[in-house]
Amino acid sequence: MAPASPGTSVGREPSMAVDPTDPETFAQDEDVSEGQEYDVEAPEVDAAEQQAEVAPDRDDPLTGVDPAHGNEADLVEQARVVSLDEDDYR
Repeated sequence: MAPASPGTSVGREPSMAVDPTDPETFAQDEDVSEGQEYDVEAPEVDAAEQQAEVAPDRDDPLTGVDPAHGNEADLVEQARVVSLDEDDYR
């Protein structure tokens, strides 16, 4: 009989937390957002908006900017342009 490797018991097969042969293991909800719960006081639309990703449109070039006037990371962030959708503006 071969010696047991660390972390295993002799005579036992390792148990799996997930059964890969069970079809329900990998089944996903058809509409995940429908079952998602939000804070009681937060309007559902606002909570969904907060979950949305912010996509930068483009970055303005840093020409004519003196790096001595600020941290380079702050200057780059301030040069970022994010498009504003009129529906998002309140």
